[in-house]
Amino acid sequence: MINSKKSRLMLTTAVMLIGTFLLSPFLGKSNPVTASPAIASSGPFTIYLPLVMRNFPLQTVFGAEMAQLTSGGGLDQMAAANTSWTRRNGVIWSSVESAEGTYDWSAMAGLESELQNASSKGIQVILIVRSTPQWARKIAGSGPYCGPISQDKLPAFGSFMRALVARYSVPPYNVKYWELWNEPDVDPSLVPADSIYGCWGDESDSHYGGGYYAEMLKAVYPQIKSADSQAQVLVGGLLLDCDPRGSPSVCAALAHNEKPPKFLEGILLGGGGPYFDGVSFHAYDVYWGALGQYSIPNWNTAWNTTGPTVIAKAGFVKSVLAAYGFSDKFLMNTETAVLCGSCNNDSAFETTKAYYVAQAYSAAIAEGLRANVWYSVQGWQNSGLLNPDLSSRPAYTAFKFARNELRDAVWLRDVAEYSGVKGYEFQRGDRRIWVLWSLDGASHLVNLPGVPLAIYHVDGVSISPVGSLTVTLEPLYLEWGP
Repeated sequence: MINSKKSRLMLTTAVMLIGTFLLSPFLGKSNPVTASPAIASSGPFTIYLPLVMRNFPLQTVFGAEMAQLTSGGGLDQMAAANTSWTRRNGVIWSSVESAEGTYDWSAMAGLESELQNASSKGIQVILIVRSTPQWARKIAGSGPYCGPISQDKLPAFGSFMRALVARYSVPPYNVKYWELWNEPDVDPSLVPADSIYGCWGDESDSHYGGGYYAEMLKAVYPQIKSADSQAQVLVGGLLLDCDPRGSPSVCAALAHNEKPPKFLEGILLGGGGPYFDGVSFHAYDVYWGALGQYSIPNWNTAWNTTGPTVIAKAGFVKSVLAAYGFSDKFLMNTETAVLCGSCNNDSAFETTKAYYVAQAYSAAIAEGLRANVWYSVQGWQNSGLLNPDLSSRPAYTAFKFARNELRDAVWLRDVAEYSGVKGYEFQRGDRRIWVLWSLDGASHLVNLPGVPLAIYHVDGVSISPVGSLTVTLEPLYLEWGP
């Protein structure tokens, strides 16, 4: 994405220079057509140049994970919503290289088709690589597939990743984002051996095995970059079970293990900082039983105090990176949603999900995330954007409108001048966009600084512009002129 004014100016200048070069055969110093008799004989003419757009091709934070990247998995609906990202879990190393040094690419046949599907629709795939073959496991014998790689087999994994990236970073697949294991900050004893979790966690280590994960990054990162210099390597989506900051920390107050959230710090202490490009993490909220209400006690976050947990978790990850001099790393929230396992056909919950979409994606933009990926399209604990028959839920409509309204928005400031109201101000082209909602649950009459050009509900239905507005739990979008 091209976000800075300087970068946009450089892009515009470059395109103008290229256009001048391409047209030079047809341009003379005094007569614009003297260099081409054939064109000169036709008299005056008009040349149409393409419009120079910033952030083109448009890469937004909007993403959603699908069980399969197929029409049956909701791919067509997400393409219609102009989603930029999806995530696929993904590449099973133990299936492709069950015998060391021999790659069975036929094990990737189904996934190859899916990657082509997503690429053909302009959706960028974040591809997870996981599952350690038996011959490469650090935990000997019948150790878990989801667990770490033995030290002497790290070069073999590097070779595998080089071959994998070389194969799938080019057309027709075009994968550029590689996530190494899913939620590696989980101890193997807590999950099944074939778990989709990463389970690199080590309870005996003060930083839960993060230092050893760094050893893997050191072995793999150069190999990935040698196969594709544009490849982006992600620390596998961190679970971040609780907030370890403070004295006592939230973890300690809730009698949680304080070690798992220190996994990222362990990576940096282990010298892994130069060997990844971005950090993937997960931030869910849980429905609290009434319209618009949600919370995650493990992070001291709630609908009426902080807003979505992505804000707290992004802040924590940034603080850890900054402490070790790696503030230049980008962040991706690769699993987000508001969850309720018992909320089948619950209209209040479905409306809350729609509200949450507007809140979470505007917060992700304000936090500077590169991607914010809803989990999932067809749902986990009733989080779905679509019904089983692929018909739309309110959250899908909210997602589609939010993507259109905030498509290339840049955060300007928090709108903090109204008590009890949470809000953000963004710049989108020649429009300033406000997103406002009641943080405390009460209705607030807000006297605006003027009359907006437009006001919209979360589903895109317009409201007549007014100078005084009642703000409730439902987020509202306000458009202002330059």
